[in-house]
This record gives sequence, C-alpha cells and structure tokens, in this order.
Amino acid sequence: MGLVAAIPAVIAYNYFVRRLRVISTEMDIFGNDFLNIVRRHILK
Repeated sequence: MGLVAAIPAVIAYNYFVRRLRVISTEMDIFGNDFLNIVRRHILK
C-alpha cells in the first residue's frame, strides 16, 4: 500500500524539481542577456 502512494509522489517530485531547474536556468540566461544589453547601451 505504501508503494502505491510513494511511486506517484516520487514521479511528481522529480517532475517539479526538473521544471524548477529549467525555469531557473532560463531566468539566469535572461538575466545575463539583459545585463549584456544594458551594459552595451550604457557603455556606448
């Protein structure tokens, strides 16, 4: 009975952890791109 609850919980946990990593990586890339654009325009 415990496995019936544990297996879907682990699958859901892994899904959400992966999504958070993807979102975090996308935010880091956006931040770096944004800073590069700002630096280019300010340091003209």
